[in-house]
Amino acid sequence: MLLVLFVLWIIFNGRFTWEIAAFGVVIAGAVYAFSCAFLGYNYKKEWRVLRKLPQILRYLWLLFSEIIKSNFALIRRVYEVDHEVKPKLVTFKTPLKGALKSVLADCITVTPGTISVISEDDKLTVHCLDEEFADGIENTSFQQALLELAKEDEAC
Repeated sequence: MLLVLFVLWIIFNGRFTWEIAAFGVVIAGAVYAFSCAFLGYNYKKEWRVLRKLPQILRYLWLLFSEIIKSNFALIRRVYEVDHEVKPKLVTFKTPLKGALKSVLADCITVTPGTISVISEDDKLTVHCLDEEFADGIENTSFQQALLELAKEDEAC
């Protein structure tokens, strides 16, 4: 994080001089110390995130690919003249807890054609624009990838 803060300092200044670099080291160090002292940040968390970075990037790739596929499916539904839209509410149990459950709900919501409606206990209710979008939502690829991330987090 210290290196990232320093690089951001240099980028936001728009030029590199020794004075800017020296002042950037001091500012980045102060922000890093503040984060460690008052925000509960530490280098162990940083290493944990860095170790999971390949999985996080794979998850983001999965999210973007699902958004693109859903966009095409939604466009096909809009331009089909004889297709009757049949919305559907799907409630399913998820083993995800806390922040990961919220990430799952958010990813379902940003995917066109589906919206997370209710999140209670271990259940998630999703509104699907059409029955086609409801297929396999109980065991979505988002959930599987998040379970792998959680399993990796428990191993750390």
